[in-house]
Amino acid sequence: MTQRNSYGGSRGEAAGPSQRGTKALSPLQADMILLLVTVIWGGTFPVLKLLVVALSPLYLVGIRFLLAFAVLTPFAWLRLRQLDKRTLKIGIFLGLLLWGGFLSQTAGIQYTTASKAAFITALSVVITPVLSTLFLRKRPESAAIAGAALATVGLGLLTLDFSQGLVLAKGDLWVLLSAFLYAFQIITVDRYGAATDSLLLTWVEVGTVATIGLVAAVLSEPWPSLGGGTLWGGLLYLALFATAAAQYLQIWAQPYTTPTQVSLLFSLEPVFAAGLAYLILGERLPPVGQVGAGLMLIGAIVSELWGLRERELAKEVAMD
Repeated sequence: MTQRNSYGGSRGEAAGPSQRGTKALSPLQADMILLLVTVIWGGTFPVLKLLVVALSPLYLVGIRFLLAFAVLTPFAWLRLRQLDKRTLKIGIFLGLLLWGGFLSQTAGIQYTTASKAAFITALSVVITPVLSTLFLRKRPESAAIAGAALATVGLGLLTLDFSQGLVLAKGDLWVLLSAFLYAFQIITVDRYGAATDSLLLTWVEVGTVATIGLVAAVLSEPWPSLGGGTLWGGLLYLALFATAAAQYLQIWAQPYTTPTQVSLLFSLEPVFAAGLAYLILGERLPPVGQVGAGLMLIGAIVSELWGLRERELAKEVAMD
């Protein structure tokens, strides 16, 4: 069985579900799983905003991924004999991208709001199709292009402070770097993720981030105090749900949809983040930002519904 590639064809080197350790998904099922991942990740921004007061970015990333690695290890241990060099190499590379993305995002959120950090991170909705075209040489579906255009306008309204000119602050630039790294991670998963065991790839990826993160932290700073229920509650949310569960679900589901579609679904992250930041931190979007959030939501819906129709027509043509 060949897997559906990024734009509806077939990927010769993709593995079947038995090789990946998971069942096959329809594009709609994959998109719904990735939407759940987006909701979970939306909650990380207000949580991070609270935690960076007590932990440095290096320790925050390192401890978060160490806990997630500990959660995944008992499950991965049962499949350890299936771990090959290919999975190991891809997992380490993904881990390097992810570590850079989370570190730059966590560093940036110290100097900007949780809502704005989420919006800038979502610029990967624009970056991913460009990188996918350049590196994978795959043209996005017209539905994805239309959705990305709407989302781009929405991101501009959400992100930019027009009263101060088109200026990105120090924190915004750090978060912008994370958006590029996340985009590279998305297209790397699309290129290689389907040919590996989802759980083992996630395990290696998360273990790589934990190792690099903690080594860098210990060499740079003294060990922090880890007291307080709020601190541990936030760390457990980040580790269990936003890291272990979310990374596994992404690697499992993403090969059954397109990288552009993934970036569009992930573009809804700041919408969820803004709502949770309002509930938890009291941050409120200005009217222009609310319009931007609405455009992003419309862009994702347009892409999903139009994309489903395009895929149905393509199947009908192929059957004729």
